[in-house]
Amino acid sequence: MEGQNSVSLPDLVSEGQCNAPVVIHSLPVKTNFRGTTDVTVNFTQHTVRGEGGELRNALRGRTLMGREVILPSSYVIACASFTNKPPIAEAGGRKSGGAAACFDTTQPSSAQVEAAAGDMRITAVAESFCIWEHDKKPERSEMVTQWLRLSNDLHCYE
Repeated sequence: MEGQNSVSLPDLVSEGQCNAPVVIHSLPVKTNFRGTTDVTVNFTQHTVRGEGGELRNALRGRTLMGREVILPSSYVIACASFTNKPPIAEAGGRKSGGAAACFDTTQPSSAQVEAAAGDMRITAVAESFCIWEHDKKPERSEMVTQWLRLSNDLHCYE
């Protein structure tokens, strides 16, 4: 997304919008919880690393198996949150100001929501993350690694 509204990740990091260092976990859970928790105390400190690099932990009594995915040097993973700005509409239902027009009280689908770079806040960046699965090796971590290699080959050729 190039243009006058684009903001690069290094710009957001240099503006102090994210804290360091962090460990990012991709957990196989769904939750409606909107609060905070001390992940280090309640999860990370209980992680056991095996000889082959595999990770083991438990969440609510269920065994988790994990793997750390170390990103190539030209990549970082970013956790982003979006500010909660109400949609702005012009007469006739056209969108205005970079926000989608929504006239009902239900949540808009992701296709109806637009966000400008100014609406995004980077809360954390890391050069690796841990991916977890219930009772099995995380296969998605291998897919992520393959996609990153493919992306690098496609975009960083010389």
